[in-house]
Amino acid sequence: MSRQPDTEDETAPIEFNGRYVVVAGPGTSLTIPGIIVSEIVIALSTTSSVRRIEVDLGTHPTMGLHRAPSLAATHDAASRLGPQRYQAPRNATARKRAFRQWIGPDARLAIAYAWPGIDNEWIREYLQVAKAVGLPTLVLCASLPSSREARAVSLFNLIRNADCVIVGDADEANELVAAFGSNRPEVQTHRALSLTGRSRRSGPQQLTAFLPSGSSETLTALMSAFDAIPESRIKNYEMQVIMRYEGSAVESIVANSYHARHVQLLGYVMTAGDLREICNTSSALSMADPDLDSRAFSTAVSCGIVTVVLASSKAPIVGRGYVGGLVADGRRPASIHVAMAHALRLDELGFPSPDSWRELAELVIESPKLIRNLQSSQTTNYVAIAATNLLPELAHVFQPTAETG
Repeated sequence: MSRQPDTEDETAPIEFNGRYVVVAGPGTSLTIPGIIVSEIVIALSTTSSVRRIEVDLGTHPTMGLHRAPSLAATHDAASRLGPQRYQAPRNATARKRAFRQWIGPDARLAIAYAWPGIDNEWIREYLQVAKAVGLPTLVLCASLPSSREARAVSLFNLIRNADCVIVGDADEANELVAAFGSNRPEVQTHRALSLTGRSRRSGPQQLTAFLPSGSSETLTALMSAFDAIPESRIKNYEMQVIMRYEGSAVESIVANSYHARHVQLLGYVMTAGDLREICNTSSALSMADPDLDSRAFSTAVSCGIVTVVLASSKAPIVGRGYVGGLVADGRRPASIHVAMAHALRLDELGFPSPDSWRELAELVIESPKLIRNLQSSQTTNYVAIAATNLLPELAHVFQPTAETG
């Protein structure tokens, strides 16, 4: 989740001698994979010009992985600046033709982001087009806490022609090596691609909401969204609402909610230490129309916690460049409910820290070792992974071997 500060000024992407990096992957702002590709693009954009190709092949863009739009995507849509964006056609023939238009020989690297378990057939075409113009190719593949069908090895036929594949889990790296056989790309691991969950404290997931003083309308919508949680699952959640208020009206709204026994109302002023403690103990936060100087929002960003902005307009003033933020219509309980569900899902996956994304971008763009391996990939026949990331029985596989022609 990016921690770029909010500012009224935006700058155009950096140009590097007219060359650019092409990044292709899920693009809709309503999916977790799309949010991750946004994070990768933002990290790369700090050091290189980027073209983003959005590929969404599902039957409908709001099905399956749909949760809520991200703050970053909301600001991207309202701005003409930033990475160039293209929407890939759904038809395979038209899509390959479009790839040829968007991936030129003046690019420096072609990157594909793969999310096991969804339609990734486009990656085969993408790699073919990039290789036809002589570009190094890199596949970044999410490691997920899912079934065998949603592991990286399920994609080996689609990604085997890449020059390099990076996954988030050492076990998956070993599985890929075994599946690729002797004619294989380089395989590496990086923590930014690991979505295998994080060590969470025992007990229910804690939802925390910061609301403006006396905002009865927003509180009513929030309570309705929380009440939509099924009775069979409410034991897994707790809500604390932080807002200053006078009189009994606010207390009555909470007391009359269906899941009132799972809600705590806090009406006192928070210190900086209180805010950080709340962020550190919460699974997800929500806040209504925070100002640019909001202490609660700034603390949430610095802690890297998923945050839902309950907005009264389509373009919140905060969250520019913050991929860990989501947007909900603060007047509609259904919108709040799906946004909070999305935030909790990101928490369950163990969404990587901002430092992880920056490290990945530096590895891709600045690492002499990776660039050298990508450029020489057609004359080498070995995989270079740090031995500490390997299972002992596979360590011998990664020694250099002579090209057999």
